[in-house]
Amino acid sequence: MNTSQIIEENEKSIILIDIQKSVNSMSTVSIRGTGFIISKDGKFITCAHVYNMIPSEDLGLIGASVPSKTDEKGILHYNRYPIELIDKDDKNDIALMQIVSDKKDFNYIKDFGEIEKTKAGEDLLFIGYPLATELLSSGFGITMTSTRCIISSIKRRGIDGSLDFFIVDTHANNGSSGSPVFSSETGKVMGLVSGKVFSAKIPNPDTKQIIEIPANMGICRPAEYISEIINKNSK
Repeated sequence: MNTSQIIEENEKSIILIDIQKSVNSMSTVSIRGTGFIISKDGKFITCAHVYNMIPSEDLGLIGASVPSKTDEKGILHYNRYPIELIDKDDKNDIALMQIVSDKKDFNYIKDFGEIEKTKAGEDLLFIGYPLATELLSSGFGITMTSTRCIISSIKRRGIDGSLDFFIVDTHANNGSSGSPVFSSETGKVMGLVSGKVFSAKIPNPDTKQIIEIPANMGICRPAEYISEIINKNSK
């Protein structure tokens, strides 16, 4: 498959997780991360930390903005739904959640690969909503982006050799957590974006301002653990 095919086939399944509330008659939106739908009835996957970092008093205010239709101007519109937690795997940073709706025909992603069968150097693509809050506040609206990368390293746990995470050769911005990571060859989901390696910060010797040196490394969780939590909750 090529990159355009992967984006076209999956973009309607990739959702934005947010908190919306009204303060002094002003509506505020806080983007928490990305997710992707894995069933017609609206079950979806995101990172466990995306859910865990929501203040308890805001849990009733979380929702998912789901791509709906593209109008004659080429603008993609979204429908927002309330959401709730089904289960989470904190060890592997994966959460299974549910869109609360009577709708039973959501676009969804169903093909998952296995990191165990891949190796460093294979081409990947992840799709999500990086820097969504910043782009939204700048007047750019909801912005889905795609990022090409490769597997840089596959990491295992020292205690038993089980899969832990894999590293990609690009940084993961805020808002990318929960983005599906696709194989560029097969189009299957190989994992989800889970975190980033924090960049170095050094002082400019002339101005004393802090300069941030980007760390072009992202951390992703293997699709094997996504399949596990789906199978666990399908019985």
